[in-house]
Amino acid sequence: MLSFLPFVGMHAQSQNSMWGEDVEFDASDGTADMELYLSVDEAGRYFATHFTIVMPKGFTIVSEVEDGETFFDCYVNNSRQRDTSASLKYFESTNSYNVITQNASAYKINQKSGYYIIATIQADEDVVSGTYPVTLKNITMADGVVEVSMPDFTFNIIYTKAAKTYDLTVTDAGMATMYLDFPVTIPSDANNLPAVYYVAGIEGNTLTMYEVENTIPANTGVIVVGNQGTYTFTESTGTVAAITDNLLKGVTASTSVSSLGGTIYTLGRGKNGGLLGFHKYTGSTLGANKAYLTRNNGNVNAFDFQFPDGTTFINRLSVTGQKNEIYDLQGRKVENPTTGVYIINGVKTILK
Repeated sequence: MLSFLPFVGMHAQSQNSMWGEDVEFDASDGTADMELYLSVDEAGRYFATHFTIVMPKGFTIVSEVEDGETFFDCYVNNSRQRDTSASLKYFESTNSYNVITQNASAYKINQKSGYYIIATIQADEDVVSGTYPVTLKNITMADGVVEVSMPDFTFNIIYTKAAKTYDLTVTDAGMATMYLDFPVTIPSDANNLPAVYYVAGIEGNTLTMYEVENTIPANTGVIVVGNQGTYTFTESTGTVAAITDNLLKGVTASTSVSSLGGTIYTLGRGKNGGLLGFHKYTGSTLGANKAYLTRNNGNVNAFDFQFPDGTTFINRLSVTGQKNEIYDLQGRKVENPTTGVYIINGVKTILK
């Protein structure tokens, strides 16, 4: 919505000028008011106006539309008056708005007077926190005899948006998959967990795993290894390069398997509580934010893992009751290991 109000002696700007003040915009509020000021030193004249507002990408003006025409409210001589000749025309290619009125009688400019303009703005959902410039240009006022032109002016929208988060629960299996449509920073606990991997290749029935460091790109299926518990992944606002050799796919909403194509494999145990791996999925629906593997044929019933540093993933029962040298990641000897990552006989090992 664009509103005009007269002002007298507001702000220490030179006459014959138009300017705007920086806008602090919190995304949680939904919209914000962008304040503009128009000042002309032409006493007693009547003017039609024209100017262009060039908005940053992702920001738009909330406009009132009636019968296909876009209007703004004009306040003249302290009484509300709709100027039906005023238009607010949008140009998508430049994300700009032309503000035009031909009704010169509505704008009598008194000495050292002008207009206070409020434009209500909103931001697209994918706009991230930052500072974004707004430019006022092509600013003129004319009455058929006198035309007043004003220099361009740039100010900023200072936009704040709370980062998205996602809570991933890792069970006592020590592994989970995840797929999000926004990039996230990998959290870290005292044991430098979780560790995050993607599938870079397949040899026989073994998945070749590469580690993802620091941030996970959007739309990237991953395997998360960690101790039992909940890990919070927070949206990353920086640029995160895509992983181009990842074989894992994923869904962000509950999805019918029949719509995915191929043979679907998901993280789980085999029959009778067997070893953890990627097994043929026999269900009809995949849950939201889950990663999966797809193959054109189903010749392999299950895939196990090969981690890049030689880490193995074994059942905890295979190490208890034996004479093993077991240490945690801080180098402390462990007598009765639970689930998690340990150094067993010199080999980094994930217990489940």
